[in-house]
Amino acid sequence: MSPKTIFASVALVIALGSLEKSIVTTPLPIIGEEMGAGQALTWVITAYLLAATAVLPVYGKLSDIFGRVKMLNMSVILFVLGSVACGLSQDLTSLVASRILQGIGGGGLIALAFTVIADSIPAREVGKYQGYISAVYAVSSIAGPLLGGFFAEQLSWRWVFWINLPLGGLALWLINTNLKHLSQGRQSPFDWIGAGLLMVLTTLLLLMLSPELTFDRTGVIVLFVVFVMALVLVERKVHDPILPGRLAKLPGYLTCVILICCSQLLMFAVLVYLPLQMQWQQGMSAFDSGLMMMAFMVSITGGAYLGGRRIAKTGYYKSFVVIGFFFAAVGLLALYLGWLPVVALALAGAGLGLTLPSLSVVVQNVLPPEDRGIGTSMFNYGRELGGAIGVAICAMLFHSKVPVVVGDGSTLSPDAIDPQRLEQAFSLIYVGMAGVGVVALIATLVALKGQALSREVKMSSPQPADESK
Repeated sequence: MSPKTIFASVALVIALGSLEKSIVTTPLPIIGEEMGAGQALTWVITAYLLAATAVLPVYGKLSDIFGRVKMLNMSVILFVLGSVACGLSQDLTSLVASRILQGIGGGGLIALAFTVIADSIPAREVGKYQGYISAVYAVSSIAGPLLGGFFAEQLSWRWVFWINLPLGGLALWLINTNLKHLSQGRQSPFDWIGAGLLMVLTTLLLLMLSPELTFDRTGVIVLFVVFVMALVLVERKVHDPILPGRLAKLPGYLTCVILICCSQLLMFAVLVYLPLQMQWQQGMSAFDSGLMMMAFMVSITGGAYLGGRRIAKTGYYKSFVVIGFFFAAVGLLALYLGWLPVVALALAGAGLGLTLPSLSVVVQNVLPPEDRGIGTSMFNYGRELGGAIGVAICAMLFHSKVPVVVGDGSTLSPDAIDPQRLEQAFSLIYVGMAGVGVVALIATLVALKGQALSREVKMSSPQPADESK
């Protein structure tokens, strides 16, 4: 099976997982008005993101044991069932519960799509496809709000979920037609206790990082520490832990997970807060700010595509990570200084785009076949977590300058905020993110080592049944 056919078969899976994060945002006010949801409406988005991120490592490990195709089929089916439940929901409680089911399926879409690519395309060549992956993400991010608005205005907001039925059916056909050769697994007991603890830990961590949730986090922090200790004890005793310690010993693996977390942290800082600055401080319309953000998304795609092709041709990747974080830091510093915002956005986007294929090829290159599922999933877990951390840090910086609640408990309107305080808040975000870019650049220079990239896909050999079961 050619790499292009493999990629085409999972591109729709990636698009489904990416599209669902943004397509709900536009019709959200209409959903809230119909269901009388009020401020609790944000849980329609939060519930999906929590569930999808929490199950990422679980899908990866299960695919190592039971094979990619079985778990891909399960994730698509759960995603489609969740979509049906969302479309039939009559109140907010049932909609949030349905979004959790949809997220449990959606987490597997992203995790397993990248693992299939790693199973089928050599590390030296996979960088070329990172540009295509970034293009899928960019198109999904732009098309999501547009489709959501169209369905809500012309048909019904429920079509935001109904559209997943034919797309999910097509994805199942492509998976079972073109990926049947990836059904091999290995005989090993699954670490259910470790998986449960890891999902709880992920949920607690994301709750602590969610800026829109206002509650006393002390109890959550205590629970988080307790579950961390429990997970460590469990993982030391099980035969095949969900988080194998051997991953940490792979050359460059942990470094790449941390660096991709930094890359996504910077990306989401721009994606979330730059449109707010354009609309709140500079008075732009949502459409005009969206056009400016397209420069950022297009440059990310271009950087990933060009960087991936150069890696495939030369075999060198560290220089692209160094250049990428340098460009990102300079671009964010230019935003802080107010110099040519469109150029600064393009520079930062191109830099972050360069880091994507560079870090991906290292992870794929060092992972052994038997740990490729969990290893790739944890790398993507770092990506998702980086976005959440970035939004949380930016919210903290922003609110250190701008209050969000007045005495009677109502939300403060941006129109009532002193423009000077708004400018200070956004400037603090950009200079803080530029500092993160510099730290990531130094970490790359110090910790990321060069290694030869494989031109072949490492295949696992069938393993005998585990006699300890």
